[in-house]
Amino acid sequence: MPLWLAARRDSMSLAASLVVCFLFVVTNVQAEWVYQRQAIMGTDINLSLWHEDREKGEQAASAVMAEMHRIDKLLSPYKPTSELSILNRTAVLEPTPVSAELYALIDKSLFYSRVSEGAFDISFASLGQHYNYREQKKPRAEQLQALLPSIDYRQIKIDPASRSVFFANEYLQIDLGGIAKGYAVDQSIHILQDLGVQHATVSAGGDSRVLGDKRGKPWSVGIKNPRGKDEGHEAVALVLPMINGAISTSGDYERFFIDADTGERVHHIINPRTGVSVGGVASVSVLGPDGFDTDPLSTTVFVMGPIRGLALIEALPGFECIIIDRRGKVSYSSGLAAPAH
Repeated sequence: MPLWLAARRDSMSLAASLVVCFLFVVTNVQAEWVYQRQAIMGTDINLSLWHEDREKGEQAASAVMAEMHRIDKLLSPYKPTSELSILNRTAVLEPTPVSAELYALIDKSLFYSRVSEGAFDISFASLGQHYNYREQKKPRAEQLQALLPSIDYRQIKIDPASRSVFFANEYLQIDLGGIAKGYAVDQSIHILQDLGVQHATVSAGGDSRVLGDKRGKPWSVGIKNPRGKDEGHEAVALVLPMINGAISTSGDYERFFIDADTGERVHHIINPRTGVSVGGVASVSVLGPDGFDTDPLSTTVFVMGPIRGLALIEALPGFECIIIDRRGKVSYSSGLAAPAH
């Protein structure tokens, strides 16, 4: 069993899809526990850490939030001054040099595009930018037909020598929303480690990472049922014990609307081959050492579906996965499957 998953193995019979949420349950509040929560990167950033020096703990928490703001300014497609936005404007014209950080994110994204044969594709933004979930709008049929050829990771050309990026399609755009938050929680954990923190959790929406244990016992990572409520609160469907690891969840409930004409659920996880929301799967949770991998993998498996998705996870050492389809059927990777009776 991987190190990030504690020895206890829970029975995992779920009836619906999942999303990660940390269970911040404190019985005796101690001065050395530090908590912070801020809205950054379009989601809630939650932090819990232990430090023997309260002041240093607060400083460490502030450093994490500053890092989250920095990454948001770097990668947000909604900020015209972000490096990502500038790249989207210039890479269609000529090869554009980028920072080592942005290059690494694009390089990793293209790796998962190749591994998944295009199931993970950051160029989905070529069409995805025309979805507006708050206003319940989706691309027109003619837009979809015209822009679908622009969703093709093979048209993203990177050059390691010049550390440049070029889009070989004038309509191509990229969005790193499928990897940025996982990267951000990793960076936050690295900062905490450098500052001497040994026990912490950091979450950014559906992407979370734990550092160490909860002072002698595993962290309890709750996976909630997004279709269910428990006395007005999000219902927790499963609790996993974790030590030193990451977990990312992709679900069809995060950003969505119900199409008034068809009754279909239109959500933000786009099938790169069709340009429309992936059907059939409701939720995917991937566990592994780093958010830099679990984040893109959760999207990848969601698009690939249970059979192909689980096959991919089984071929990648150190990762586990839970998939829930829209009928409520649960599929597990081998390291999480309940023992046979």
